[in-house]
Amino acid sequence: MSESAHAARKPIAMQYMPGDAPPLSVVIGNAFQYIAVVSSFLIYPLIMAREGHLTDTEADNMQAWGMLVLALGTTLQALPRGPIGSGYLAPSVMTAIFLGPSLEAVRIGGLALLSGMTIFGGIVQVMLSRGLNRMRALLPPELAGVVVFLVGMSNGVVGLRYLLQPTGGAPAAGHWIVAGLTLAVMAGTNVWSKGVIGLSCGLIGTAVGYIIAIPLGVLPWESLVQLADLPLVSAPGTSHFGWSFSPALMLPFVIAALANGLKGAALLTASQRMLDDDWKRPDMRPISRGVLADGLTVIAAGICSVFAVNVSASSVGLTAATGVASRRVAYATSAIFVLMAFLPMFTRFLVLAPDSVVGATLLFSSCTILKSGMEAIAARLYDTRKTLVVGLSIMGGVAVEAFPAAFNEMPGWIHPLTVSALVFGTAIGFLLNLCFRIGQRQRTLIVLDPEMPDLEALARFIEGRGAGWGAMRDVVKKAEWAAQELAGTVVHYCNPRGPMELSVSFDEFNLNMQLQYTGDMLPMVDRRPSPDEIADHEDGPRRLAAYLLRRVATSISSRMRGGKAVVDLRFEH
Repeated sequence: MSESAHAARKPIAMQYMPGDAPPLSVVIGNAFQYIAVVSSFLIYPLIMAREGHLTDTEADNMQAWGMLVLALGTTLQALPRGPIGSGYLAPSVMTAIFLGPSLEAVRIGGLALLSGMTIFGGIVQVMLSRGLNRMRALLPPELAGVVVFLVGMSNGVVGLRYLLQPTGGAPAAGHWIVAGLTLAVMAGTNVWSKGVIGLSCGLIGTAVGYIIAIPLGVLPWESLVQLADLPLVSAPGTSHFGWSFSPALMLPFVIAALANGLKGAALLTASQRMLDDDWKRPDMRPISRGVLADGLTVIAAGICSVFAVNVSASSVGLTAATGVASRRVAYATSAIFVLMAFLPMFTRFLVLAPDSVVGATLLFSSCTILKSGMEAIAARLYDTRKTLVVGLSIMGGVAVEAFPAAFNEMPGWIHPLTVSALVFGTAIGFLLNLCFRIGQRQRTLIVLDPEMPDLEALARFIEGRGAGWGAMRDVVKKAEWAAQELAGTVVHYCNPRGPMELSVSFDEFNLNMQLQYTGDMLPMVDRRPSPDEIADHEDGPRRLAAYLLRRVATSISSRMRGGKAVVDLRFEH
């Protein structure tokens, strides 16, 4: 799919497209695979229940409502028509992005404050869905990468606290054995297994942790026996429901909502790309509708007093692995979640998870999040300004985790900024990004002598400007090659008279180049010239160069203006 709304060309590896109707066995089988992938992330509402000191019954209800919210989010995302939903198979999952702010909300005002602030975060994400493109200038990808990195770091720290400071006191040998084997199984199945087993590594590791914890006494047998006293089927209760609001937590939840929306947009873009062999650039209409569906589901999570959700990255990977992208799988997945919500023994079993299993799961999942953040950061070129933005943002986040007492002693007005590494690091990066834009030219010019053109200097000029703007490496490399090819072609085949002026500009969406010179105009061609055309025609070499430039640039145009030839190239960013 693209901005031109062309019909998607089915990839060879994709067996069933979103609108296809697979056999019922395929639908049900794939639905259970998604359940397996998503279920391990139900650890997050469990953490909230424990931090909020909920009773077992209240925790059961919270988990059950969480499954209903996941069913709602998965269905909304799959809707093919209307203002809501991307139309893709992209099940919802409890998101790690909201963990830091949510823990702070529970600490300050219990589950009621978490619920109210989650509703607020969902509203922010709904507003974001209406203006995704405009956010790119205010929150560039390298800063978005920092946000994701800080999410991973914060989650890892929470996991370490569960491992090093369990609720039962000093960790015993059994605690460490369960944690170590849980983490080892997760890592082993992720590294050495493929397909569904590899994608379900979190769930498999959690199951092994439960099994080992019983004979070691980490999970008392008496707790499991009590499961028999629960009814087989029962509607989830509402005793844990409650809502409150705190202006002091607005900033943390705004930042989490922005990160959640941007992550959802990135995953939906990945879904869009794998469904079209002719994909060139994102079609923002279904992506925007998908982020809207995600935001509405976050609001629903707050209303139901459970944890915030997002599109599941593992589920997108599972779709690519199985080749099944039918929306019917999404509807079947939602139906199974609804069924599970009415099984009290299942929800209570989740509530019994030992601290060692919770800590190992968080530690494992944080590694993937850290990797995603590092990849986003490394995709850009950097000058001193960008280096300081990224470096100081990360160090600010580390400082909050390493020296919490020092931040607690600061004036009260700054406390909303220091509630978590995510909030403080993002705030530093956002402010530095705005500050360092002052005095930074968005359009620069280099003059080339056609008698002695220094093409190496031209490449260094493009690279330096790209680093100053924080442009993506692959886009800058394309621009470097195109600039050298264009300048060389004009020098050798367009009879330039006088200096040639190459200007470069950047607006976060496009990197633009314009070459002005006095001489022959570069012809525009739509097809590759034949060898005879290149050899026999006077403008053959120019036609070949124009064709090669068209293949590299997003768009190219050539015209005469005021007696000068002007060539414009645009590279989508």
